Amino acid sequence: MPEVSPLELHRAYRRLFDSADGRVVMTDLERRGCFMRPTYSTDRGRTEFNEGRRSLVLHMKHMLEPENFIEKENNR
Repeated sequence: MPEVSPLELHRAYRRLFDSADGRVVMTDLERRGCFMRPTYSTDRGRTEFNEGRRSLVLHMKHMLEPENFIEKENNR
């Protein structure tokens, strides 16, 4: 698969998550990914595991924000 530019990747994320199914999936990922709750756990290694999940949700949220790509769009 050819490499995709950050701007094109942003657009792909938007197309995917702007759909009704995409919003349902994002809600599920937010819930499973500790997006709005603490990641701390007393179980050994669980906090790190939860932070890894949360990190992926944060990345997806970043990719969906147009403000993160406005400069790239304007310089195109």
